Amino acid sequence: MLSQLRPAIVSFLVLTVITGLLYPLAVTAVAQVAFPAQANGSLIFKDGKAVGSTLIGQPFDDPQYFWGRLSATAPFP
Repeated sequence: MLSQLRPAIVSFLVLTVITGLLYPLAVTAVAQVAFPAQANGSLIFKDGKAVGSTLIGQPFDDPQYFWGRLSATAPFP
């Protein structure tokens, strides 16, 4: 029985390390090198402080809208 259980446990541990540690670290490293702004959330800075993200919100230019949310205005929230 141990001869059947040991390969299963070893496979489980090896795949856990690969998929749970090595792969996420590799993807994060590539993203930080290739796309640093996007990998960190596409933040908008005002006076050295993060005030929002370019990925959240949208500008409202059409007069039919009363006004947009504060987080949905360009270029700063």
